[in-house]
Amino acid sequence: MAKGIVIDEFKCDGCGLCVSACHEGALAIVNGKAKLVRADFCDGLGDCLPACPQGAISFIESCGCETPQVIMPGAAFSPSPQAGQIPAGPGSGELRQWPVKIRLVSSSSPIFRNADVLLASDCSAFAYSRMHEDLIRGRAVAICCPKFDTGHGDKLAEILSKNDIRSLTVVRMTVPCCSLDAVAREAVGRAGKNIPIRVLTLDQRGCIVKDT
Repeated sequence: MAKGIVIDEFKCDGCGLCVSACHEGALAIVNGKAKLVRADFCDGLGDCLPACPQGAISFIESCGCETPQVIMPGAAFSPSPQAGQIPAGPGSGELRQWPVKIRLVSSSSPIFRNADVLLASDCSAFAYSRMHEDLIRGRAVAICCPKFDTGHGDKLAEILSKNDIRSLTVVRMTVPCCSLDAVAREAVGRAGKNIPIRVLTLDQRGCIVKDT
């Protein structure tokens, strides 16, 4: 499946934030607009998406079909494909957004408006076999690794501050380095909001050993 980005020149104001966010040097400002100047350098990880304040950048994915599918940054998608949405394929789960990595999602994305949010450790999806049915369904998703990722607490606090979040479900592992519950509580405190938090702790077999 081929992946690349497209830039809406009408929305782009030439601020250059996407150029700074692109570690591969695939973007540049040309005649006052952001341009993909080296498509072969683009790794498709999407660091440029949340950096764009105008929402001018979107992904295009092609699986050899006649019409490529456009994925708007932070957009939800449904099993019934419409313009700008991803059609569900065989074995599709409950995920209805992209991206999900907390450093890539936009805190202003409509997926967080009046939403129930799932904050999950990277490892938990591999440990818990019913992640989609039990936890992702109906929730906006953000994932991170509290051991290796940085800035996730700040980003979560920003998301909570900017949006009317109904609830926050945190899924962490039993290992000491997985401190997502502490990150979540601190972020809620910084946001100054009364958001109910549910914390599920999984062991390495994927069993829920604590539900608080």
